[in-house]
Amino acid sequence: MGYMGDVKSKIFIDDNATSNTYVAAAARPTSTFTLANSSFGTNTARKITATTLGDESSITVTIVGTDEKGDAATEVITLPGSASTTAGTTTAFLTITSATVSAQPAANVSLGMTADVFGSIFDGRTRVRQANVGSGGAIGSVEVRDASITGTSLLTLRTQGTAGDISTVNILQDGVVFKNGAYITFSEADCNSVTVYFDG
Repeated sequence: MGYMGDVKSKIFIDDNATSNTYVAAAARPTSTFTLANSSFGTNTARKITATTLGDESSITVTIVGTDEKGDAATEVITLPGSASTTAGTTTAFLTITSATVSAQPAANVSLGMTADVFGSIFDGRTRVRQANVGSGGAIGSVEVRDASITGTSLLTLRTQGTAGDISTVNILQDGVVFKNGAYITFSEADCNSVTVYFDG
């Protein structure tokens, strides 16, 4: 018989649609953006985008905050060379403390986020035993990954086509083992809430 650990739960809620201005409205800051929002949902992190009206490729933006695990994180992104939106950060930010430009942009720049949602279930060896998945209104996948938000997916959960529908997945026997920590990724368009039950 396998070891049955102390089961804990963690919920991830984020129904914020993709936005070019969620983090900071379009402006020409001389140094620091005025943040419209500094977090996204419950236990969720997002990658930051920058939208420009022209060539701002000589300017960088330094994003300071915390990553999906709550650890301190800083990333410097270079603004686009033409009027466009760039995916910006490779870091998923749980919170944002500041966003600072290296020089004043010639035209307005705004900061937003992609549709992808990230979260840390447990930063260490664990077993995932059950999950409740709330649909965002489209059929898609929720991935539970080993080691990091870009790690190998060891568990895929499907969402329903009706917004608000809840799917419950019970994992047989001793659950799915994540040797290096368990992390969750999904698109806000497909899913807006997940409750995960795990050993912790």
